[in-house]
Amino acid sequence: MSPKAEINLYLLVLFLMFTSQATIGQKNNQTARKTTGVSVSPSHFHFNLKQGDIKTYDITINNSTSTKKEFNINVYDFDMNGKGKSSFLPAGKGKYSLAKWLNVSPTFVELKAKEIKKVKVTISVPNTDDGRKAAWSILMVEQEAPRENLINANNNGNTVAFGIVPTFAFGIFAYQNPPNVLTNKIEFRDFQLKNTKDGKSLYIEVQNQGDGIAYCTSYIDLTNLDTGDQQRLKVKNFTIVPELIRDFDFNLPNLPKGKYLAIGVLDYDSADEIQAARMEFEIN
Repeated sequence: MSPKAEINLYLLVLFLMFTSQATIGQKNNQTARKTTGVSVSPSHFHFNLKQGDIKTYDITINNSTSTKKEFNINVYDFDMNGKGKSSFLPAGKGKYSLAKWLNVSPTFVELKAKEIKKVKVTISVPNTDDGRKAAWSILMVEQEAPRENLINANNNGNTVAFGIVPTFAFGIFAYQNPPNVLTNKIEFRDFQLKNTKDGKSLYIEVQNQGDGIAYCTSYIDLTNLDTGDQQRLKVKNFTIVPELIRDFDFNLPNLPKGKYLAIGVLDYDSADEIQAARMEFEIN
């Protein structure tokens, strides 16, 4: 299997295990509300360094279990195409690779039961034109588990024994936005009412037309033009990298018949103004 295929297969399983404060564990039998496990923080890095800057940050790994744990720390690149489809690559191979500027020390960590350790992540932005571009990668804290010998009970020589070693990992997204890039060029591409199998939804499509990574909030303010009643549909937070298109469906509640005004809003950290799109529709 090629390295790229291995990464894709592994990350397909891994991404099902992400949490905002990456923690995997099990309940303690003595206290129902207390949990033990392994946690990694932070869950992401948002760098904003200039050309030639060198800075070091910490990753904290906390083993609150009663057994020893071992982890490898690796860095991978990823490209995002179309509407967010990701393609994972070896370090240094991405179009917007941050991995080539990152140094991790140590790359292997052994934690005793109840032990906490820190890993140093150093980012060195080159003092060249490359240092003026946005870049991103993902740091993987991957459990290293010993493989046990497999015993094949059928000794006729015509069977093969397979085993699965249950392991887990944490992904830490790392984004670098130099001060010169534009992070406020997120534009609406589409805003419409759609029929779905569960009813109706409002569909928003946006594109990052700048050269920086934007951290956005999107929501819809809905007004019944007949009664004046207002409500805000669920807020969605997302990251959008240069050239990427993102799309979202906001499921509509059971609305009474009437005419409605929908205002779609994009609000992002670095913008002095918000982006808005307007649409009127009718529920019959």
